[in-house]
Amino acid sequence: MKMKQKFLTIGAIAVIAIVGLFVFEHATSAQRPDRNAQGERGNRQGGGRGGGGMMNYASLVDNSWLDLTFGVKVDDETLVKARPIYQVSRDEVMMKMEALRQPDTRETATKEIQAILKDVNTSLKEILTEEEMAKLSELTKKRVTEMQQRTNRWRRGGEGGRRGGGGGGGSQ
Repeated sequence: MKMKQKFLTIGAIAVIAIVGLFVFEHATSAQRPDRNAQGERGNRQGGGRGGGGMMNYASLVDNSWLDLTFGVKVDDETLVKARPIYQVSRDEVMMKMEALRQPDTRETATKEIQAILKDVNTSLKEILTEEEMAKLSELTKKRVTEMQQRTNRWRRGGEGGRRGGGGGGGSQ
């Protein structure tokens, strides 16, 4: 009987330890940045930090569509008219994204993409009311500002080669 009680006690302690390790692992992994995303940054052409912080123009088109649909809340008829504008512009932007990644074609590709985005706004002005266009422009500016702030935070965090600033500390 005593042996059975010891076995149950040891088994219960083992189960608690395993559950504790499992919970600890998931709690700590939820707090650290995504390791896969960091690995992808290091695989970019031009080094770990080179080319980083590049504006994602395709997401600007996607987010503009989301803002029009859920932020401005235009009617279905307007969405049907706007969809081809967004589809064509997104396809064009995606074709330019590879050129944007190459240092020798980046400047030209950026100008071409900006022209595409300008054409989107011109086309949308033809189907949206002034009020709807103003609301969409406001939401777009907000998103671009947030995107730039994230990019700047990323760049500042990467300047020293490591995040967190750490001052080397200590003597040699």
